[in-house]
Amino acid sequence: MAPTTHPSSPSVISVKSLHVYPLKGAAGFSPQSWSVDERGLRHDRRFMLVDETGNFISQRTCAKLALVRAEIISNVIRISYPTRTAEMAGPAVSALRAQDMAQRKSLEIPLEIPLEIPLEIADFASTATPHNCIRVQVWDDFLKVPALWPEADAAMSGFLGQACRLVYMPDNTTRVTSMTRGEPRRNLSFADAAPLLLTSETSLEDLNTRLQKAGSAAIPMDRFRANIVIRGAALAEDDHWSALRINNAHFRASNSCKRCKVITIDQATGEFVSRDPILTLATYRGDGNSVTFGQHMLVERAGMISVGDAITIDSCTR
Repeated sequence: MAPTTHPSSPSVISVKSLHVYPLKGAAGFSPQSWSVDERGLRHDRRFMLVDETGNFISQRTCAKLALVRAEIISNVIRISYPTRTAEMAGPAVSALRAQDMAQRKSLEIPLEIPLEIPLEIADFASTATPHNCIRVQVWDDFLKVPALWPEADAAMSGFLGQACRLVYMPDNTTRVTSMTRGEPRRNLSFADAAPLLLTSETSLEDLNTRLQKAGSAAIPMDRFRANIVIRGAALAEDDHWSALRINNAHFRASNSCKRCKVITIDQATGEFVSRDPILTLATYRGDGNSVTFGQHMLVERAGMISVGDAITIDSCTR
């Protein structure tokens, strides 16, 4: 049964929470206020792990990445991860797992990275030295970006159990959104498709009601890894938005977000749970061979946004 849609909501629509993920695929942090630039929330998905071929690593192929956390603290990015990685399963060890997750190692990298970095291609196996750049791939995009942190490479390779390198996207990097997201195209971080992802509390409540009726457990919003979570919108209202404002920042909503297997991974444990919520979403939010949840957004005007900010909808002509 399809959700009932409404052209507009009588209540005030506002920002419930903000989420920044400095390292693609890893857990992030939730500030009360944050700046927005053309690539989305500042520092969001500007760091990324790549494999030996230079291809990006995400939870699709490495669910354990959910256990890595990246935060911006003052002028550094802090990347932390659990100290032990032994496989543990069953209720008898649940307390041990929780204790293990709480004990974390961390490393810090200054954010004062030069904006203009010589783009010298380095072989993946070579030792990282200042100004080394490697060729990396994010879906259909190929970029030359710096890989400057051998200590982080070693730590992440050891934790994830596969060889990887940490790379960074400087401000002078060009990677633009697909033409399918509309014109004008905008600069993009290492995010899959768009600078920002917006989800609605109302949509999650509806999904959880359906999950529980089908005998599945309710899920938290972190499964969807949104940047902006909103409250007060009517069910499925955001499917129609095309232009909106939050404080002094302006946004263009391009399309509903097609979801992948990451939404089946428990973000607290890094473990696959079940084929839900994909199976349930397919009963009412199918889009070809995919399912949708949330909205991709592009930034039309930079600004500052905060939890509690009212959202003004300027256009619903997608």
